[in-house]
Amino acid sequence: MALKKIEFTAKNVKAFSGWLKKFVSIDTALLLEIDEVNSIFLAKTYNEERSVVKFSKIKFDEAGFTVTPSSNPKRIKVGIYNISRLMKIMDQFGSEEFSFVLNYDELIDTSEFVGDSIVMKNKNLKITVELTSLNIFKYISDDLFKNTISQLDNVVANFKLSTSNIEQANSLCVLDNESKFMEFKKDSGIYVTGKTFELLIAADDKSTSKAAINIFKEQFASVDAENYDVQMGDDRLVFTSDNLSSHIVISMVEKD
Repeated sequence: MALKKIEFTAKNVKAFSGWLKKFVSIDTALLLEIDEVNSIFLAKTYNEERSVVKFSKIKFDEAGFTVTPSSNPKRIKVGIYNISRLMKIMDQFGSEEFSFVLNYDELIDTSEFVGDSIVMKNKNLKITVELTSLNIFKYISDDLFKNTISQLDNVVANFKLSTSNIEQANSLCVLDNESKFMEFKKDSGIYVTGKTFELLIAADDKSTSKAAINIFKEQFASVDAENYDVQMGDDRLVFTSDNLSSHIVISMVEKD
């Protein structure tokens, strides 16, 4: 059976590369999904211990892509073996317009649509990227992420976390180099603490309850510098970006 195609015209895809870069802090490979119905790229990934799960999406037009409309739009899974390599390949086209064609096939036994290759070209350059098998990924469905991974049975605190909060917390974590742990703590306010620092990030919400979650600093390093609404549960933190495009779930760790 002949491969099917999704055809895009792409120009100035720095936003798309920046979006892909969000996942590099988790893994070098990525299971990307192209959702023609909703005109978005989306992906969900997790670290080796599955203690950090990240879900993010970006609209085609925001990413610098214009799609050729399809009479029967699909959602296709695309296995990218090396995210950074794909970003560097797109860099080769600079600010010039180029075509971005995804060749894909349907798996008869599962009715899934799976990417085979990506061809990028303009009048001066053509590059083909062979896509990797989906067997190296464990797929996270939308329902699994929404209703299980990011679902909190008991929310003990809600607070805002700004870009400047994240940058300062990361800097303090580097200086606090005798410990691999950091803590989100609800007391008289919401604090991020380490062995040698305590940073107030939200004022007292008038609640008398107290709570704390320990995580690894390297887990927090996967949180992109954006503004978030954060929910603290009994065993995890759920970060939701202000524009609702990204969600990060970090599970607590037990300190020795």
